[in-house]
Amino acid sequence: MNYNIRHEFHQDNEFVLATIRKRFVAFLIDWFILILIFICMILLFAVFDMNLSKINVHGIFDVEVEMNNAPSWLITFLKFLFGLMPVLYFTMSFYFFQGQTIGKYFLRIKVLSLYHEHLGLWHCIERSLGYFASALEFGFGYIQALWNPNRMTLHDKIGETIVIELPVKKQL
Repeated sequence: MNYNIRHEFHQDNEFVLATIRKRFVAFLIDWFILILIFICMILLFAVFDMNLSKINVHGIFDVEVEMNNAPSWLITFLKFLFGLMPVLYFTMSFYFFQGQTIGKYFLRIKVLSLYHEHLGLWHCIERSLGYFASALEFGFGYIQALWNPNRMTLHDKIGETIVIELPVKKQL
């Protein structure tokens, strides 16, 4: 089998890597927004007299949902939806907002592909699923950014991405 050498799209020092602190705060903001989305969904179901009495999301495929006045197909759908909600949020944010989530937007940082000009949908999915891989083994995938020269975490390596700081816009 022949190995094709891939050349990085960004080879110069044209970008400044985002600090670990900024990345962490952006991640916290995004999870706060995800919790707000979950709360809005619970309130929406309460309006239709389908009270969610229990939601425990332990992982993508490990979700417990108890609901009054709801058919079993709806509960199965909600388990699937609640389990995939973080993946959907991060994937759609990265894809439609050119490498930024709401947290990354507020902290002026952005995700770039190492090998392509733009983040493709598959890169976004890989990176979003990579968050779960980074959280394994007591968050060791996140801690890797401390010694990696490009501040790459496990999900950055999976998605072949880096996180950069956006330049400050100069006012005239």
